[in-house]
Amino acid sequence: MRIVSYIIGVLMLVACSAGDTSEEHYRRGRMLAGQNRSAEAMREYLLAVDVADDTQAVMKAVSELGHLSLNQHNLSQARNYFEQSWQLAVAEEDLVQMVLAQRDLGRCCREGRSTAESLLYFARADSLLTAAGADSLRVFVYPEYISLLLGEGRGDEARRLVRLLPDDRRSGPSCLVAGKFYAEQGRLDSAVYYFRRCLETDNVNSRASAAMYLSEIASEEADWERAYNYALECAALVDSAKLLMQAENANLVDSLSDQLEVERENYRLYRIIAFITLVAIVLIALSVFFVRERIARLKRQQEKERQASVSRARNRQEQLIETFRNTGLYRKVLVDESISSEQWEEIVQFLNVETDGFVDKLTTFYPAIKPQEMQVCQLLKLEFTNQQIATILCKTQQAITNLRKRLYQKMFEKEGTADELNQFLRLFPQEKGL
Repeated sequence: MRIVSYIIGVLMLVACSAGDTSEEHYRRGRMLAGQNRSAEAMREYLLAVDVADDTQAVMKAVSELGHLSLNQHNLSQARNYFEQSWQLAVAEEDLVQMVLAQRDLGRCCREGRSTAESLLYFARADSLLTAAGADSLRVFVYPEYISLLLGEGRGDEARRLVRLLPDDRRSGPSCLVAGKFYAEQGRLDSAVYYFRRCLETDNVNSRASAAMYLSEIASEEADWERAYNYALECAALVDSAKLLMQAENANLVDSLSDQLEVERENYRLYRIIAFITLVAIVLIALSVFFVRERIARLKRQQEKERQASVSRARNRQEQLIETFRNTGLYRKVLVDESISSEQWEEIVQFLNVETDGFVDKLTTFYPAIKPQEMQVCQLLKLEFTNQQIATILCKTQQAITNLRKRLYQKMFEKEGTADELNQFLRLFPQEKGL
């Protein structure tokens, strides 16, 4: 009944929106996406594509479908949408959308860890906007492109692109504002780029703020060493600001040496500044101390949780083996030295019930496992010996050993021993509900 009601509801929504244009569906999708209602937003974008009465609206809807798919880490689907957006943009000769489509394809490849292909797409986007003289689009392409180039050690090319950015994005305060903007948008790569650019400027206060933000980003990414280094750099910049203020105050006192009242006022100001600076230094020192303490505490907590998880998994494994060996199925398998199809089904059901879905989860996480390989995994989970498995499956012991090694490599994409596969399967899944 619930499924029928859902289908009726969907049909009613489609019927109600049947007369809407592509532009209306697109605007509705944007509104829903802004409310984090992704599924409904995707439905509206798909309706905009289906209506197809406005090419511009369809092109934008396809692009938004790609962004939503990318946010859901569905890279193949996102790439298909971005390629459709590119084709529509080429057909319409829409330069802006062509540039953005190439950039989005580059982002998609970067998420898929295909750096070389990602650089190729960003280079195409750069060529398009350069040929058309569309300088206003540089700020939407260059930050991520520059980050990629820097990651590949291509500093000269990155610097060339930096020089091509609009001037109002290159000063200390403006770089700081740009970095904060990208950080708020969740574009951490671009934010880090601008904060690092800010560290290269002459504005000490902006540099100190940039170092602080970089430390926070590194902390969120659990890169504690980098967070600590940026915190130290922030403290050093605060010291520089203090020295700069002191120098300025000294010059001011010297220039007003004949005005006693002004000298006293400046001295009072100096004391306030010195006090504030001292407080800032103390706060930074305390922050560094607490960061280090938190790192140590988190490491201890993670290790404790890991050991507890492994211990629970081992206890569950021991209970599983004890339960299975008390069943008639186990004794029959030992006597017959073979397993019928009905008995395999009993084993699958037993494992799924007693281990919170061992077979189902193993199939979900490693869909490339073949049926016979899955049988070997089930027998290893039940701690049958290599000889017993070979007898049951009518194989040699060496063949079973080789199969286990190949299975480990298939599952983890690296070489491993047969015993390593045993250890993994006996503890899988480690936590209930995994």
